[in-house]
Amino acid sequence: MSDDNKISLPEFTELVAKRAKVSRVEADAFIHQFAKTLSKELEAGGEIPLYHFGRFHTTHVDEQAGRDPNTGAALTIPAHSRVHFRAYNALRFAVNAPFRQLRIRELTPDKTAWRTRTGAWILLILLILLLILLGIRTQNWIMTQDEAVVPYPMPTAKTVMVQADPTPVASAPAIALATPVAPETTPTATPATEVSVSPGDTLWGIASTQLGDPLWWPVIYAENRPALTRHNPDHIDSGITLRIPVLSGSVSSPNAEDIQLKTKAYQIVVKDYQKHGNPRAAAYRRAAARLAKE
Repeated sequence: MSDDNKISLPEFTELVAKRAKVSRVEADAFIHQFAKTLSKELEAGGEIPLYHFGRFHTTHVDEQAGRDPNTGAALTIPAHSRVHFRAYNALRFAVNAPFRQLRIRELTPDKTAWRTRTGAWILLILLILLLILLGIRTQNWIMTQDEAVVPYPMPTAKTVMVQADPTPVASAPAIALATPVAPETTPTATPATEVSVSPGDTLWGIASTQLGDPLWWPVIYAENRPALTRHNPDHIDSGITLRIPVLSGSVSSPNAEDIQLKTKAYQIVVKDYQKHGNPRAAAYRRAAARLAKE
C-alpha cells in the first residue's frame, strides 16, 4: 500500500487471492467479472441488493444549471444517472464498531467546508474486500467470457452460441503434460445422464448444477467432444443434448478413477485451446499437470 493509503489493483488482487486462498488468476478474473456484471446492471437501470452487505442502485438527476470549474463560465449540466451504494445496517454497525466513540469533526464552524470522518477509507476497503470474498466463496456463481480478452465470432442466424465459462483454474508449477492425448481421444466415462442445452447456458453452469462443482466442466466437454460440430471449449450449440458422466465417487471426494477422468479431460481442453490460440491453455496445462500428480 502506498503512503497515501491507496492500494493498486495488482496489490488488491494479490490480497484477495491470499485471503481467499485462490490463485491470482482466479482472483483477477472474479474482480473484473464482478465489475463488468455490476456495471451492466446499473447501466440498464437495475438495482443490485446483496444479502447482509448493501444495495447498489441509480437515481435520475434532471438537467440543471452549473459552472465550469476551470473558467467559471455558466453551463448546462445534462440529465444523467447517479450511482449509489448503501450498506445494510448489520454490516455498517459491525464495521463501525471500533469507531463508535468517534465523532464527526467539522473543519469550519459554518459547516460549509469538507468534513472529515475518521476511518472512512478503512471502511471502504473493508466493504470491497468483504464483497469480493463472499463472491469467490459462492460456488454457483456463473461467469461468462470477457470479450475484451478473447473476441468471439458472432453467432449466425441458424446457430445460437453458448460459451463455456473461461474462469482460469488454480495455478501450479508449469511442467509438461504427463501423457500426451490424441486430438480425438476422450476419457472413458461411466454411464451418463443427459441434459439439453438452452440459450444462455454455459458448461461452467451445467457442471455446477449437474456435478456440484463448476471446475469439472472439462469432463462434460471431453465426454461430448466427438459429437460437437466444432472442437472449441468456449463454443457449443444450443439445442443439443449433452451427456453428463456419472462419477464413481463424487466431486467432493473423488476416487482414483475420477481423478484420471478429470486429468484426461483437462488435457483435451489444453489441446483444443492451443489449436485456437487461446491463452488460457497455459493455465489448464498447469492444472492438468497438478492433477496427474494426485
